[in-house]
Amino acid sequence: MTDSVADRRPARAPKMLGGLAALACVACCALPVLIAAGVVGTGVGALVGWLPAIAIALAVVAVGVWWLGRRRQSCTCGGMSHGGGCSCQKRTVALQISEANDR
Repeated sequence: MTDSVADRRPARAPKMLGGLAALACVACCALPVLIAAGVVGTGVGALVGWLPAIAIALAVVAVGVWWLGRRRQSCTCGGMSHGGGCSCQKRTVALQISEANDR
């Protein structure tokens, strides 16, 4: 299992949402031409009016998901760092056992 801090691969959700926003933008421009050419039916014309709003909403959600994902990957040591810096690496703490004098 990978650690979310160590995993620097970009998430899929912002890419998918951004792709859907781009597809809605392309459809917004292409559908009126396709309706006029008779390739698609006029029933699709009802959808054309909503496409700019859908594209903007998808783009805003994609940016929000990307921002939250980047924010979640930030290093938060919470004052537990040694030496004043934050290293975001797993530390192995050696257990020190000392003998107690029995009196």
